[in-house]
Amino acid sequence: MISLGTSKPLMKAAAAIVEAARPARAVFKLYRGGIGSKTKVMALTERYVLPVFFLAVFLGAMVLGPVLYLGLGVVWPIPFHRAMDRALLISAVAALGLFWRRIPLAQLWPWNGAAWKRLLLGYFIAAVSIQAMLGAYLALAGFTGADLSAGRVAGRVMLALVAALLAPPLEETVFRGFIQRELARVVGWRAGWVIAAAIFMLAHFLKIPVELDRQPVHFWSGATAIGAALVHFGHDLAKPENLGKAANLFLVGLILGGIFLRSGSLWMNAGMHSGWIFGLLLFTGLTRPVKPPYISVFGGDILSSLVTTVVLVLTGLWLWRFYRHPSVSPETTPATARGSGASAR
Repeated sequence: MISLGTSKPLMKAAAAIVEAARPARAVFKLYRGGIGSKTKVMALTERYVLPVFFLAVFLGAMVLGPVLYLGLGVVWPIPFHRAMDRALLISAVAALGLFWRRIPLAQLWPWNGAAWKRLLLGYFIAAVSIQAMLGAYLALAGFTGADLSAGRVAGRVMLALVAALLAPPLEETVFRGFIQRELARVVGWRAGWVIAAAIFMLAHFLKIPVELDRQPVHFWSGATAIGAALVHFGHDLAKPENLGKAANLFLVGLILGGIFLRSGSLWMNAGMHSGWIFGLLLFTGLTRPVKPPYISVFGGDILSSLVTTVVLVLTGLWLWRFYRHPSVSPETTPATARGSGASAR
């Protein structure tokens, strides 16, 4: 039984969610009335598909962020910046629904005998490259244990494992399966590959500022948070200490995009992406550098180091030179892109 004292805040939270969801209901009606129909999606000019997608992501997060914060605050309080981060992720998945017929999941994630082999090959390549990165760091920079309790160690291991299992399939579907394929339709596979890698890099710098947690949250706070994130995003990219991180994230996007071009599916991407996330989160969560962070070849953030750059370049060159799945044409254009009219330019 729920007592009267407990039901009042729940009723207030429900009323707040209903009130905040009115713009979302209007968007859903528009979607049901035209945008989501087959004829309208096909009629939408290809060059406008990605702008509409990104607009839907940001507008959806503006509405959903305060709803998550106010609704969950009754039973499971979370900081506002985390609520907005979750809202961006949920909104990106929901925005894919506007163009679901343009995403051939059966081709991107073919469930056949080769799927697990590609997945394991991706894990193996990620393990080898991570070993090279960490080995160079341990030898040249020096690290020590984070001095954590057994419970905190187990928590960080579980966090790394959950992130490694959930994030890669979603990100690969969005960035390679949707964004890169749409860019290939408009600008060709080479330019689409490079631009998609740049978008992948930029997306990892788009974060809601923690400072917003100290401000009162209203239903319009989502728009404020997105605006602050874009301003913060520009400042982060301009910092010299983030240049190495930006370059390495761009290389990761190039490698994963190239593997998609060469394999024609996302299984190997998921394996490599998952292995990299697990290794980096586990290492950074359980160790501390002996030297203080600074802008140098070694030390500081492992994702910003020149060691990581060298390992990624060698990995990418080796994969591009030696790996191509037999089902993919020599022009390296994925069958999914060629089937939709993209040409190798």
